[in-house]
Amino acid sequence: MKEITKMTGLQIAVFCLMAVMSGCVLGISGTASLLSVNLLGPGGKVVGACLFALGIYFIIMFEMKLFTGMVAGIPKMPVKDYWQLVVCFLFNMVGVGIVAIIVANTSLAEIVIPQGQSVIEAKFAVDNWALSSFCSSILCGALITLSVWSPKYAPQKGISATVGVILPIVVFVFCGFDHSVANMLYFYFFGEISGRVVGYILLSILGNLVGGIALPLVVLLKEKSQNKN
Repeated sequence: MKEITKMTGLQIAVFCLMAVMSGCVLGISGTASLLSVNLLGPGGKVVGACLFALGIYFIIMFEMKLFTGMVAGIPKMPVKDYWQLVVCFLFNMVGVGIVAIIVANTSLAEIVIPQGQSVIEAKFAVDNWALSSFCSSILCGALITLSVWSPKYAPQKGISATVGVILPIVVFVFCGFDHSVANMLYFYFFGEISGRVVGYILLSILGNLVGGIALPLVVLLKEKSQNKN
């Protein structure tokens, strides 16, 4: 997910479209994950995690624009380009929403929608759901950064970039950590617009930001220390 500094009108349009496509891919992989959990029981969680990981794999392969993937570039991103993060998230939401609408009009709806609703109900059932959301999102953000950076660093160590991309995603989905964009599918199915829903989304975004920039900041400090030597 490359940084874009100066963009023409066409480039901005492509950026937005790639963000929408990224959201669509997450919506589809999220639907597959929900379906597998419903149909396969406990074992379906592992299958669902693998199916969701494939979505991230293709997002990275085709260099689509995903908010949580762009977070890793914040330490080296000019402040004037921060708008890209906001725009990316909004159009990711649009992409997920498009898939949610399509799925709601298929035969999968009676299975997937209740399953998605139960995911959100379980999150709000936690006593301190706000703190849980924030902490869970931090861990998700950290794992997403490991995933999106794997194509850059894995080959240097003779490690498969594909494995590096997929495994962190499998871990975060299996553990149920909060991905601010992927969660939108469940919120669309949940169908509630309220203060707690908005609060949960904002906390997830903040947590993904904190977790996502942790490693890049450490790497940046390491690079600066090596340059001084």
